[in-house]
Amino acid sequence: NDVETAALIVGGHTFGKTHGAGPADLVGPEPEAAPLEQMGLSWKSSYGTGTGKDAITSGIEVVWTNTPTKWDNSFLEILYGYEWELTKSPAGAWQYTAKDGAGAGTIPDPFGGPGRSPTMLATDLSLRVDPIYERITRRWLEHPEELADEF
Repeated sequence: NDVETAALIVGGHTFGKTHGAGPADLVGPEPEAAPLEQMGLSWKSSYGTGTGKDAITSGIEVVWTNTPTKWDNSFLEILYGYEWELTKSPAGAWQYTAKDGAGAGTIPDPFGGPGRSPTMLATDLSLRVDPIYERITRRWLEHPEELADEF
């Protein structure tokens, strides 16, 4: 169901961030495959402290919105408000950044550092460039209450 898929991506990416402070090969096995003493404690990382600003999952480092702890329509406003260019995360993973430095400093750093540029995943951009998903998400951009109902 395209509407449900779009709602899960948009709603989920309204909050939070991805974790790509360092290379993904520094992340240990999934919790179920970890040694007994590490099971249930998430993925162990050997990058820095392995937590907080040093957390790694995929190696992609994206904070989607300027309000990552609040339900609002900023994910879609940012997705449609910028042109995007392919860049690399601090870990070297592919992601998208607002083109030509647009929006630089507008996304808060979750650890108190300088503001960041808007960033997105390839799946996020598919919501804009795929004609079926574009029709759905553009409607939600104009009618955010419909997204809230779907999510």
